[in-house]
Amino acid sequence: MPYKPGCTLRLNDEVALLLLTALYEDGAIDCIQVQVVPLPWRSFREHLDRIAATGIPAVIHAPHHSHGVNPCAPTLRSNRPLAEIEAHIEEAMNQTLEATDTLGAETVVLHAGRYEPGDRAAAEETFAAFLDHHNDPRLTLENLPAVHAGYPLLGNTAGELAALAAGRISRFCLDFPHLACTTNYRQISFTEELARFEDLNVTLHHLSNVRRGSITDEHLELDHPEGGLDLAAVISRLERHPEIPTVLEYKRDPTVYVAQVRVFARLREDLAGA
Repeated sequence: MPYKPGCTLRLNDEVALLLLTALYEDGAIDCIQVQVVPLPWRSFREHLDRIAATGIPAVIHAPHHSHGVNPCAPTLRSNRPLAEIEAHIEEAMNQTLEATDTLGAETVVLHAGRYEPGDRAAAEETFAAFLDHHNDPRLTLENLPAVHAGYPLLGNTAGELAALAAGRISRFCLDFPHLACTTNYRQISFTEELARFEDLNVTLHHLSNVRRGSITDEHLELDHPEGGLDLAAVISRLERHPEIPTVLEYKRDPTVYVAQVRVFARLREDLAGA
């Protein structure tokens, strides 16, 4: 029987929490991914306690550049003093690990971040220092699109993730639309790059859709009329790895999950063995 997906919510999204709790109680999903966003500590713990009270199994997503946490280039696009940036990142990671402990999660998804064009070597060095400081074994490195808003992102393919991990990280998250954006940008084969993830210890999948030929991750619905993700290749991988959870990721109205969990189930049924 095909397994059920998980769904993503921001730590402080009470509407999404109610909706996903109902989906979990109805047996439509089997976990949630909690996107940690830096908050004042009192508010952080109040929201975290509400999530914990549901008892839903969870994975954690650490804050990323949109939340002021950009591990490979912390000062990028920020006018704040370095000490203030570093304090913000430290507090954000402390909240991330407290959420992980409180919810009993085994996975903390991490973005390496984005950097100035031409500064890749410095970005890799800075990210290595970040991992030396934040060396929790639950950290799970996610592949990112090749570019976003004009900036290159660090860690786009399986080979690049392995090099970045350098023994400091042993777990990886495969984001299917991110990989499609990368292969569209570089004009290389999606299926060949997808196959290379077989060599990594992937412990989580991220799934949404991407516009045909696009280099931009938009978190489109799986059945979006302009969707171009190779869903047959994706479902084939899910069939080969039923032990790896798959989390749907949408960033707009959380009610989209009600239909998308059904679409996910239908795709797995229709494309099984394709």
